[in-house]
Amino acid sequence: MTLKDCLHEAADYLKQKNVEDPSKEAGLLLSWVLGKDLAFVYAHPDLDLDEENRRKFCSAVERRGSQEPYAYIIGQCEFMSLTFDVNPNVLIPRADTELLAETALAAMGTPNPFYRETMFKLPPKEAYRVLDIGTGSGCLSVSIARYAALSGISAHVDGVDISPEALKTALGNAQKHCVASRMHFIQADFLSNISMLRGKYDLIVSNPPYIPSADIGALMPSVRNFEPRSALDGGRDGLLFYRELAYKVSYLLLPEGILAVECGFDQASQIQNLFSEKMETLVLKDLAGISRVVAARAL
Repeated sequence: MTLKDCLHEAADYLKQKNVEDPSKEAGLLLSWVLGKDLAFVYAHPDLDLDEENRRKFCSAVERRGSQEPYAYIIGQCEFMSLTFDVNPNVLIPRADTELLAETALAAMGTPNPFYRETMFKLPPKEAYRVLDIGTGSGCLSVSIARYAALSGISAHVDGVDISPEALKTALGNAQKHCVASRMHFIQADFLSNISMLRGKYDLIVSNPPYIPSADIGALMPSVRNFEPRSALDGGRDGLLFYRELAYKVSYLLLPEGILAVECGFDQASQIQNLFSEKMETLVLKDLAGISRVVAARAL
């Protein structure tokens, strides 16, 4: 079959399976199978697809038709202009979370001409200690370590997660981006045990589970049926982890230290209230104008 025929057949199949933008998805999958960019795929419609690649393409299309996320099929996802390995043990990095990474880097004084928010700044130090709670794929912690180093700032980052499989993925990503020597990964349940954490930190970041338990069933099938529930379910009202952070932050944060967390589109004011009794707070908006990050500074 030619590439054009494969694309047409796959797009029809994905449309029947209610996959959004089926033609684009078919093109992306064929591009991945061939190891070529989309421009090559569309520029060579009459090229024949060999049998091995045809089987691989059909398998990928069937998986996508079952609503399995594209990132899990190809095993990779881009975040902060870096490529991260992902699998069903970790949440797929979202572009929304890049604001949290940029906020953390801004707090350490890294230059970013595109970051427009007013943000708390850490006092200058020879080396910062950073904690990423719920590190997952390591997209946040690895990005912070990587871009801090590129800016000449020393940051030692601890990533904590309850899942050993997630930590294995995070370590692989740290090695991939040459920051493993600046990182330490800890398996622990933050809700019940912080004794494994190593002292106090200058900066704490977290993209915790924040979907209310009752809302999980209404999520898109690609999220609900494939991404780890432990990375999604934030308890009865979605604020379980934020309450725990508010309670434990004084044990984890150094004087003048900064906490920054991602939140759901309608949660910022509630989360700000949780931290504001003992900390100075800011709410930062993403490019869509949605309150996406709550930052707090120890008084």
